[in-house]
Amino acid sequence: MASRNIVLMLLIILILTGCSQQVQKQGEQPPRTDAPREKGFTGYVVDRKENSILVVDPEHKDIGTNGETSRYYPEKWFSNVPDSQIGTYVEVWTDGSPEVEPYPGRAESIAEYAAATPAGAKISEADAIRGGIYLSDGKEISLPVIENVEFHADKGIWTVRMRDAMSTDDNQAQIELEVQDVEPVESVQEQKK
Repeated sequence: MASRNIVLMLLIILILTGCSQQVQKQGEQPPRTDAPREKGFTGYVVDRKENSILVVDPEHKDIGTNGETSRYYPEKWFSNVPDSQIGTYVEVWTDGSPEVEPYPGRAESIAEYAAATPAGAKISEADAIRGGIYLSDGKEISLPVIENVEFHADKGIWTVRMRDAMSTDDNQAQIELEVQDVEPVESVQEQKK
């Protein structure tokens, strides 16, 4: 009889523990593990140091004081990004830790959006942006904001329009740079392979 009571008690405990799990309501869908993520931080890579990149969003916010308007361009450094090159348009998601602790935000994943190379072009949009940033006029910009990139097949040039996000003048030092559409030269390391 005692063994029967012990078996009955164990059976009741098992039943109660099974019932204590979260009950799903009738018709309710279980949470999806493949649900789309929140929107990441998007923009152009304008600088890189070791495995960190600086991403600047070309969409500005108008801010100002005393009736003056000024443009603010969101920008963030991300670490843990070994491959993204300057000029590439990216979307970066962080690992969920606060974005300023540690600074820079540690990238959990990154998506690169390569614009299609136009017919007749020898270099990509990212190559043209990189070339514009490295031109002497482009080097004068302390924090480049890429506004527009166009390829002119008839002239064989790319026009890269950018601003300096750190400039305080009314047009924030908007400049247009022309980048020749010539095939990139292979580096010495690539030639040895």
